[in-house]
Amino acid sequence: MAVASLLDYRFAFNDFEFGGGDSVYQIMTLDGLEDLPVIRNQDDNRGYQDGMWTGRDFLSGRTLTFVMTIRGDSNYSMSHYLDLLQRNLIPQQQGTGLLQFKLPDNDLQRINARVRRRAITINTNYSSGMATATYEFFCPDPRYYDDQLQSTNLINAVTTAGRTYNRVYTTPPNSGTNNPFISGMYFGGGAGAPNLITNYGWATTSPIITIQGPCVNPKVTDVTAGYFLQVNTTLGTADTLVLDTDLRTVTLNGVNRRSLLATHLLGSQPLPELHTILLLLLELTAIPPVLSHGVAHTSRRRHGTKNPTFVVTERHSPCR
Repeated sequence: MAVASLLDYRFAFNDFEFGGGDSVYQIMTLDGLEDLPVIRNQDDNRGYQDGMWTGRDFLSGRTLTFVMTIRGDSNYSMSHYLDLLQRNLIPQQQGTGLLQFKLPDNDLQRINARVRRRAITINTNYSSGMATATYEFFCPDPRYYDDQLQSTNLINAVTTAGRTYNRVYTTPPNSGTNNPFISGMYFGGGAGAPNLITNYGWATTSPIITIQGPCVNPKVTDVTAGYFLQVNTTLGTADTLVLDTDLRTVTLNGVNRRSLLATHLLGSQPLPELHTILLLLLELTAIPPVLSHGVAHTSRRRHGTKNPTFVVTERHSPCR
C-alpha cells in the first residue's frame, strides 16, 4: 500500500492522501518531523563524586503531531471527508503502517508509523462546515528513508575457480571468462572483487543482504573494517538466504536459521553517515554441475543450475 508520487506538502498513510495545496485536508501544523527525537542515553552517576559517567546515546521513537482542517467541496460535505479521514487513520494493535511524504526540494520519503491519538474539536467552525482534527503518529524507528529502494546486484563479483570440466563436443572456455554459462565449466571455491555499497543518506542504515544459491558456506566481509558474516550451510538452486543487519535475523526460505550463523560482527556495524562507502566481498564455494557419464549436462541452466547471486538492499536514511 504505497503511492508512486506525491505533491509538495502532501502525505499518504497506507495510500490515503492528505495535505497539499488542493486537498480538502489542509495541514496547519506538523510537529516532530524535523525535530531530533528524544535521546535515550546510558549515562550513570559517579556515586559519591560530582558529575556523570557518559554512556552511549541512542534515538528513541519519533512522535508526529498533525493539526489539520477539513472542509467540504463541490462534490461532498465536510462530514463525508471527515468520515473518510477517520476510516483511514485508525489505531492498530501491532505493527506499523507506511507514512509517505513529499517536502519541497526533496524526493519522496517514507517512515513507518502507527496512529496513537485523534482529537476532533466541535465548535462554531465545525457547525459552519470546517472541522479541526489533531492526529498523533508514533514511529518506533525514528529515521525516515528515501522511498526508492537501492538494490545492488553483485552477481558479477562472484568468480569461481577450481577444477575444470572439459566438454568433448563444445568449444573450449573463452579466454578470461569466469561465467560457466558462457563456455567452459569453472566450479569450486572462490571470491570476487570487493564491491562498493554507498549510503547516500546522512544517518546510519543497515542493509539487507540476499544470497541465492547454489553455493556452500557463503561469507560476506566488510573489507574496510574486517567484520564478516558467515553462514555454514549449503544452498540449493531454489534456496534464498536473507541477512537483515538491522533486525539481526537470518532466514532461509523465510524460516529462521540464525543457528547457522558463524558470526554476527558485521550485523553490529551498520552503514555509517553521509556518502559513506562500504566494501563488501562475497566468498563461497560454488556447486559443480550435474554430470552424466563424466560429461557435464549441456542443459544445466534449463534444469535450474545457475550462478549464485548476491544482492544488497537498503534505503538511504536522512534522520533529523
